[in-house]
Amino acid sequence: ASRARPTPLPLPSFALRGAAAAGVDGVEVRIERQGGRAVLRMNDRAAAPAPALLLGYLIDASAIDQPLQAFALELPATADDVVARVRVEASDDLARWTTLVGEAPVLRLAAGGQRLERLRIEFTPRRAKYFRLSWAAGTPALPLVAVGGEPAVTLIEVPRQWQQVAGSADRDAAGSYRFDLGGQFPADRLRLLLRQPNSVAAVELLSRANDRDAWRRVTTATVYRLGATGQEVVSPEIAIAPNSDRYWLLRVDQRGGGLGAGVPELAAGWLTRSLVFAARGPTPFQLAFGSGSAQPTAYPITTLVPGHRIGDDGQPVASASAAASLAIGQASTAAMHTLAGEGARRAGIDWQRWGLWGSLLLGVALLAWMAWRLARQLARPPPDGPAG
Repeated sequence: ASRARPTPLPLPSFALRGAAAAGVDGVEVRIERQGGRAVLRMNDRAAAPAPALLLGYLIDASAIDQPLQAFALELPATADDVVARVRVEASDDLARWTTLVGEAPVLRLAAGGQRLERLRIEFTPRRAKYFRLSWAAGTPALPLVAVGGEPAVTLIEVPRQWQQVAGSADRDAAGSYRFDLGGQFPADRLRLLLRQPNSVAAVELLSRANDRDAWRRVTTATVYRLGATGQEVVSPEIAIAPNSDRYWLLRVDQRGGGLGAGVPELAAGWLTRSLVFAARGPTPFQLAFGSGSAQPTAYPITTLVPGHRIGDDGQPVASASAAASLAIGQASTAAMHTLAGEGARRAGIDWQRWGLWGSLLLGVALLAWMAWRLARQLARPPPDGPAG
């Protein structure tokens, strides 16, 4: 998954003024909505004379649906020597405040034609209606022209390939359904498509590679399909560890009424694999696949091509140093033709393994025969002695 950093969003900010002794906590603040505009009303709780000192700023983020992770501050163009430590607080009701950052450094220094700036304040991503910026009493005020809110970084999933199959009810167990994906896919996402609307159920998913293996538990989840047609809410994809099993079993907890009418469908999603070859020799090359006796021969990509990596779009990307010395192109496939046929898919007989098992069984049989002979000899009565 790639990371997308949204651009900062402009936020309405209001200067908080009051008595220096009371600080920013001594200012009672209310925001009222009038004709689509936000109107700030302030009252000094200490009933001090007319407030004049700048104590902080109130930031209105009620129109932002995303959590914020940073503020980008804009100072006046004439402010060159600014050094401050800013406290960032969050609230949903303007009465109870939670501190996000205790002392965030903010500075702009100019000397010898050079400028040093730090006008970005980071904090743990937080969704709140209001934020408050303030500084310690007795320190110089921080003049701001504008404040931008930076939404939290979001993850963009790489598109996956999907294989969707219909299930069949298990006659031996109520509320159980079997699925055959028709092949082995390195699935790391699962979707359950329910037939009947307004269904909610707790389920357990199991898998196995072939019909002879025992079922292995993969995960548990709650699946649902709620609402009317066109306005439905369905359960999200189920994330699992990469699993290449072909056969799947769904067990539904019947205490909630099961899945209702119809048989669900299962969809398995996986990331498309990219193959990078070292092209040795003249073209064209032959790519053979489907052998039951083939052994792994792949190197890690960083071993085959130093400095190679996978980009945000899932495609191979070479670093600057590697790209300067290597020409990496795209291979295309021609028509497919059969080599060995279906016989190549079946693994050959491992005579060495069977020979070893045969030797072990022969040895066990020989030991059993020797033990039997010894037991018979010990069971015989001793011979009679000479007559006296």
